[in-house]
Amino acid sequence: MQQRTLGKTGFQVSALTLGGGGIGMVWGPTTDEECVETVKYAVANGINMLDLAPVYGTGKSEEIVGQAWRELATTPFIATKVFVLPDERKDLSGAVQRSIEGSLKRLGLSQIDVFQLHNQIEPQEPTAPRRLTLREVIGAGGVLDAMQKLKDAGVVKALGFTGIARHDVVRELFADGRLETVQLVTNILCSEGEMGARADAPYRDHLQMVRLAQAAGLGVFGIRPFAAGSLTAAIDRTLPAEHPVVRDFALAQQHLGFLATEPSSSLSMAAMRYALSLPGVSTVVTGAKNRTELAEAVAAVAAGPLPPATLERIATLQRTVLARQ
Repeated sequence: MQQRTLGKTGFQVSALTLGGGGIGMVWGPTTDEECVETVKYAVANGINMLDLAPVYGTGKSEEIVGQAWRELATTPFIATKVFVLPDERKDLSGAVQRSIEGSLKRLGLSQIDVFQLHNQIEPQEPTAPRRLTLREVIGAGGVLDAMQKLKDAGVVKALGFTGIARHDVVRELFADGRLETVQLVTNILCSEGEMGARADAPYRDHLQMVRLAQAAGLGVFGIRPFAAGSLTAAIDRTLPAEHPVVRDFALAQQHLGFLATEPSSSLSMAAMRYALSLPGVSTVVTGAKNRTELAEAVAAVAAGPLPPATLERIATLQRTVLARQ
């Protein structure tokens, strides 16, 4: 599989990353056995980055990789995250330490390649209980100080964050200097779904953020290529009618059907090829929960970028119809 440089980490990573959402049973039902086989299938097919998190199935994604580790054909890069809970905000350093210790134990490892902050970040006091302030992250005694100590101690190799936040906040984090990777939305709808954090900037700023991250030397994990299932043939879990993913699914069905008309194509394959086509994206994260889903993502990599005419048609929709949603 094609490899790309993950920003200033220097890591040569596969164009496709296996995310932990599927194998953590976030995206619908599966089994432990199938999840272990999916991890093995990923590595056997050239995927050398696994992006996990303690909140995926309450540690399940990390446990699955820990079970599969000894059977893997090669050793992949491991990325995981820390999510600071509301009752941990008075002890940020302790929260970071407890998180990394739990991850290492579940994985059966002594070192993590990329350690990322999972919380969304706001400039002032959060409007939602599971978010942090910018000061709590980059200020003295904040989350990044604790993460940097782990890097200095050799427990982790590189630091990153999830860039679902107001774009002025993301820019400040780019400028901090300690962060080396960022997770940014890279789907055709430019939708954050239920994770939506901001109404301060139009959809197109998602792509602007990719360019700014690249200019700052950060490696970009392209996330939510399928818009949490909106860019697939069917949503595979029960959601209320007013859920953002249901709204996005209807939008995709109405406007993006042309992407599934090419031979041997589907909306989900086109969605993955779109994310892989974006300049500045180091690797695209797929939350596949089984080998069948992952095989389609691998096939999308082999198919290559979308044709320029198709990309232009998508861009026109983003500037017009999708921008008004």
